[in-house]
Formats: sequence, structure tokens, C-alpha cells
Amino acid sequence: MSDNYIKTKKIFVNTIVLYMRMLITMIITLYSSRIVLQALGVEDYGIFSVVGGVVALLTFLKSSFASSSQRFISYELGIGKKGRLSQVFGACVTAHILISIVILFLAETIGLWFLNTQMNIPDGRIEAANWVYQLSLASLVLSMISAPFNADIISHEKMTFYAVVGILESFLKLGFALLLLVFDVDQLILYAILTFVLNLLVFLSYVVYCLTRFEESKTLFYFEKTLFKRVFSFSGWTVLGQSSVVAANYGTSILVNIFYSVAANAAMGIGQQVNGAITGLTSNFQMAFQPQITKSYAAGDFSYLNMLISYTSKISFFLLFIVTYPILLNIDFVLSTWLTVVPEYANIFCVLYIIASLFNALGTSLWTSIFASGSINTYQITSSFIFFSDILVVYFLFKIGFPPPACMMVKAAVNLVVLFVRILFAKHKVQGFSAAIYMKETMGPCLFASLLTIICSLPIYFYSDTPFLKGLATILAIGISLLSMLFVGLKKSERNSLINIINKKIKKHYEDN
Repeated sequence: MSDNYIKTKKIFVNTIVLYMRMLITMIITLYSSRIVLQALGVEDYGIFSVVGGVVALLTFLKSSFASSSQRFISYELGIGKKGRLSQVFGACVTAHILISIVILFLAETIGLWFLNTQMNIPDGRIEAANWVYQLSLASLVLSMISAPFNADIISHEKMTFYAVVGILESFLKLGFALLLLVFDVDQLILYAILTFVLNLLVFLSYVVYCLTRFEESKTLFYFEKTLFKRVFSFSGWTVLGQSSVVAANYGTSILVNIFYSVAANAAMGIGQQVNGAITGLTSNFQMAFQPQITKSYAAGDFSYLNMLISYTSKISFFLLFIVTYPILLNIDFVLSTWLTVVPEYANIFCVLYIIASLFNALGTSLWTSIFASGSINTYQITSSFIFFSDILVVYFLFKIGFPPPACMMVKAAVNLVVLFVRILFAKHKVQGFSAAIYMKETMGPCLFASLLTIICSLPIYFYSDTPFLKGLATILAIGISLLSMLFVGLKKSERNSLINIINKKIKKHYEDN
């Protein structure tokens, strides 16, 4: 049995574990969101979305250093130097503590000023909005400090623990949402407090697990000038990239708030909830393969790396398409069944969010391979310029009268442009990678299989005039998408590899039972 087969099998097993996590958490999260929207009302739900987003404006610092930590830890694991691994982990923890101090300073000065003077908060709710802000900030700091521990778990590919924590977190989230219906207090403030408590519990679980399982995690402080320079240089460029994404996302939310209302923000928030729950599938799969991409790069195994880039790009796209296509067909039914009150434009926001995420799913493995190289300055400058342009285009469209969902059309277009940028950079960063072959053998089959599914199933769905027939048409659409993925999207070798892994897992299951 080849080493590459074992590594691919490990990705598959971790994907199944994370898929179960996603499936359970998605169902619970969607139901919890319904309860929260019912308890808070459209206005307070919109306040929580937009005010919590003020803190998210600073989250790019956390995300940047977290992705940097995972890259450095995975790289050291790929090389196999355990002593150096402890030093890298300690340096990452120290860096996260320092950047948390920076976050607090920025949030309690510029962020607080912006919330209280520039935001369009309804009369009488500014105090509650400040509660949301401060507790969201505290949650962010906890998340920031726990990021290296989280990265250590992912780099070691201990996905079962990660999945268990995620499932328990979703059940607690549901329980806290139900508490909103019990206590007769300010529901928005109570929800902010409960959200902070939940984040604190997750923080403690990650830290305790790492301290008891991984020797390097006991090095909580380490300073070496050369190493710090490498970490901060890499993280600095990552900050630029993440800040452009966050600025585009939250800047768009601010523009929606300024040109329209918190009701429009609520519709946008619903779109984000649906998209976040669904794209959890691909993000979990991507989490399973990202450590191996970095380890393969560190070990110089470029043949396996290029195979992994193509294969994981396809699976990421198809996993998302198979789940989202039936939802797109039935988006009005899904929203009306899920929510007591459906905000205007919520259905359009959901559709456009998903389309934008499909483009992004294709490029995640490319992004990971570029980051594995460690040389990311030119890529970050280029992609950041494209993401920042999003805000200017949205402002222009709103200024001339376009409705709120227009911002998501721009986001989808930006994600498509960034995909091609990633292809071009991967060509120069990854040995043996061919842009032409990637577009022909990876993007081409993905787009052709999805178009084939739409052409074969969409007319049947629209000509179905009863809920029962539409349900049958939806099941048919799922079947067509699966067949298109297997026989049009995947090459014979990729299909056989996937089938062999599944057969071996089924055989092992029956032998164990």
C-alpha cells in the first residue's frame, strides 16, 4: 500500500468525520438561528449582525495569525524537526498574545468611536449594542489566543476531537437559544452574554486538549529574533490579504446599512447564516487536506502535491454544489419553512452568497499551496487590490439606485477573478503545476458537470406544478448531480481511487461488526 494512498485515505476518513460534524451542526445552527430571530426580532437580529461585524472588522488579525500558525506548524511537521516545532509553537502563542493587545487597543478606541457615532442604530438600543460589542470583543480575544492550539490540532490532523467539540458547541448554542425564550430580560444582551460563555468553553477545550496531547503545546512562550521576523513577516502579508476580505465583506454590510436599513442587514445576515452553514461542508473538507498540502510542499513531494491540488479542488466544488443545488431550487420554500418572518431580499442574498462560494471552493487548494511556499507578498498585494475594489463598485451601484443584493453580484465576480489570480500564482510557486492543465482537467469538468446537471434537471423542476412533484424533481436533481460528478467531473483514476477507499471502509466496518 503506497504512502500516497495512506495519506489520501486519511484525508477521506477525516472528511467523513468532519462531514458528520458539519451535518449535525448545520441542522442545529439553522434551527438555532430561527429561534434567535424569533426571540430577538428582525431589528435586534440586524443589530447583532452589524454590531458583531464591527468586531469582525478586527478578526482579520486573528485569522491572519491563525493561518500563519497552521502553515508554520504543518511545515515543521512535514520536515520532522520536533525541537524546532516547540519553538515555532511557542513563538506563535507569544505572537497571538501580543496581537490580542493590539486588537483591544484598536477596538476600544477607533472601533468604539465608530459604533457610537457612525452606526445607524435604532433609538433606545445603543446601550444594548455596546453590550454586544464588548462581549463580541472578549470572544474575539479568546479566539485569538486559542488559535495556535486550534492550528496544532488541525496540523496533527486530529479531526475527531475537533468534530466532537464542534458538535457539542452546536448543541450548547441551541440550548442557549432556547434560554432566550425563557428569561424575561433584554434578549439582545442576554444573547451576547450566552455567546461569550459558549466561546469561553470552546477556548478551554482546545487549550486543555493540546496541553495533554502535544508536547510542543507546553511551550507557551518563545522569542527568537529570526523566527519572530519570519512569523511576523508572513503574518503581516496575510493580514493584508485578510483585511481586504474583511473590509470588503463588512464594508459592504456598512454600505447596506447606510443606504438602506437594519432590515436589509437582517436579510444579508440570513444569507450569511445559510451560506456559512452550507459551506461548512467544504471548509471541513479543506481543513482535512490543508495540512497535507503544506507537509507535501515541505517534504518536496510535488507530484503528490499537484495531484492533491486538482483532486481537492474538484471535491470541494462538487461537495458544495451537490448540497446547495437542491437548496437553490427550493430557496423560497426553505426560508419560509425555516423562519417565522422572512426579511425582504433574503432569498436573493442566499442564492448569490452560494454562487460566490462555489467560485471560492475551486481556489482554496491553490491558495493553500501558495501559502505553503512561504513567499506570498506579491500574491497578497494583487488579491488585496481586487478585494478592496469590491467596496468601490458596490458604493457606485448603490449610489445609482441598485437594490441591496447587487453587492453579492459584485462579490461573486470578484471571487471568480481571484480564482484566476490564484491559478497564475500557483503556476510560479508550485513545481510542476500547469495553469492550462488545471483549467482543462479541473475547472472544465467542474463547470461542465454542473451545467449538465442544471440543463437536465431545471426544466423538469419548473414544469412540476405540485409540491410532491417538485420534491421528486429535487431528488432527481440530486441524483443527476451525483452521476455528473462521478462520470463527468472525476477522471477514471480519481473515481477508482474514491471507490476503493469507500469499499475498504465498508469492508472494514463489516469485519469489525
